[in-house]
Amino acid sequence: MRISVVIPAYNAARFLPRCLASVAAQTHAPAEIIVVDDGSTDDTGTIAENLGAKVIRRPNGGLSAARNTGIECASGEWIALLDADDMWEPQKLAAQVELVSGDTVLVYTGIRIFGDEGMRESCPAMVPREARKVLRYRNPITPSSVIARRDALSLNGGFRQDIRACEDWDMWVRLDRLGNFAAVTDALTDYYVYPGSMSTDPQRMLDAMEKILPTTLVADLRGSRRWIWTQRVRAVQRFSAALIARDNERPGEIGYILRSLAAWPSPLWEPRRFSGLAVSLRNQLLRRGSLS
Repeated sequence: MRISVVIPAYNAARFLPRCLASVAAQTHAPAEIIVVDDGSTDDTGTIAENLGAKVIRRPNGGLSAARNTGIECASGEWIALLDADDMWEPQKLAAQVELVSGDTVLVYTGIRIFGDEGMRESCPAMVPREARKVLRYRNPITPSSVIARRDALSLNGGFRQDIRACEDWDMWVRLDRLGNFAAVTDALTDYYVYPGSMSTDPQRMLDAMEKILPTTLVADLRGSRRWIWTQRVRAVQRFSAALIARDNERPGEIGYILRSLAAWPSPLWEPRRFSGLAVSLRNQLLRRGSLS
C-alpha cells in the first residue's frame, strides 16, 4: 500500500517538528509526506522542507482547500490525513494497513487528547458499526486518525470549501455511502486542543453544522422523519456546544443547553443534557457566590 501523508499547515512552524517526527517514526513508512503551506506568514514551508517533506505553497484558502490541494498532488492510493498540530504513535499506519480489505474506504484509530499542560484523556475508537449509526447526529472520527482511499476522498470536489468547520463530518457521511469503515481501537493519534483552535469555538461549530445538516446529515430522509432527525441533531450539537463553552470558559453555556432542550425536550434522547443543565446551574451559583 502506497500511503501519502497530507498535512495542511497555516502558521504551524512551532508544531511541525514534532508532527513530522511522528510521521518519520512510522513502522510502515509512507510513500511521501506532503505539507500544504496555506498562505503562512511564518517559516512553516521552510521548516517542512528542511525536515524532508514535499511542500506545496498556496494562497490562504482554509483547511478544506489545503487538504484538497494535497490530495490532488498525492501519488498514493491511500491518503493519511494529519493536522499540523497533531501526532501519531509509531505503529499507527501499520495497524491501519492490516485492516484494509477490498471494500474498505476509511480506517480510523482511537485518540488521545492533549493540551499544553499534557495529556487530558484517552478515547478508544468506536467500533465501525456504532460509529456509522451515530454519524447521523455527531462526529466520532478525528481527521488526523484517518487513512482513506484517495479516489473516494476526491469524489464530488473533495472536502467542502464553503464551510470552515465540520467539513470532516460531512466527508465521513459521504464516504459511508461508498464502502466499509474499519477501526483500530487503540488510541494511536494524539489530538492537540489549545485556546484559539477551531474546536474550542462552539458557535463556529454550530454554524457549520447547520450548513451540512440539510445537505448531508438528513439528505436521505423525507417528511416527518427528516424533521424529527433535524431537531435531534440540533439538540445533540447544541449540548456539545455547551460542553465546549464550559471546557474553554466561553460564554453561553446555559443558553446552549436550553436551546438543546427546546429543539428536542424528550428525556429519552441524550438524557445527560438534563444533568448537564443541573451542573451548569450549580457552577453558575458557585461563581456568583465566590464573587459576592
